[in-house]
Amino acid sequence: MQINIERYFSALTGRGESYLVSVRKRDGKTREYIVEINPLHKAMHFLFTGNWTQEYVENFAWMLSFYPHDALFWPGEGGRFAPDSAMRYTRKELEMLMVQGIGAAIKDFSRRRQPLMLVAAAIRENLGRMYHRLLLRHAEAAGYFYHQSYVQEALYVIEKNRESAQPAQLSRPTRQRRDYRAVAGMYA
Repeated sequence: MQINIERYFSALTGRGESYLVSVRKRDGKTREYIVEINPLHKAMHFLFTGNWTQEYVENFAWMLSFYPHDALFWPGEGGRFAPDSAMRYTRKELEMLMVQGIGAAIKDFSRRRQPLMLVAAAIRENLGRMYHRLLLRHAEAAGYFYHQSYVQEALYVIEKNRESAQPAQLSRPTRQRRDYRAVAGMYA
């Protein structure tokens, strides 16, 4: 599977930054995805101000989302985040897309903008499980601390790995609960 990533500019994406991730599978199937990284929506600030200051959340917290490129123009019934099974990814291929595609977008964004906190919301249970598994495995190597205490709200939070940035009550990993609650995507 071949994955290419490049910065993407469109008036239809959020106020942050966007990336175009192109995938070509060995069977000839191709698909493009938009990865958006926008400032955290104000409606979500209250979720984090108990552990971080309002100023920190407003200025250093970013929201990550991704969806098929064609959903940007024709969202269809389910909106941009409707399930997409056209590529029929194997688990290994899907992990490769997440790590090499979305992970590369995060890495480039982090290098240029130096965000302190990134948040992803899982719309579906399987996506939440994948976020959790991949963040457990890759967050530390990428220089991030994974705040597992938000998993029960279907929020996946990583923060730049700095000792002063880790709130004391979140520095210990928590157990993952089996029930996931999906939250809807929000736009600024």
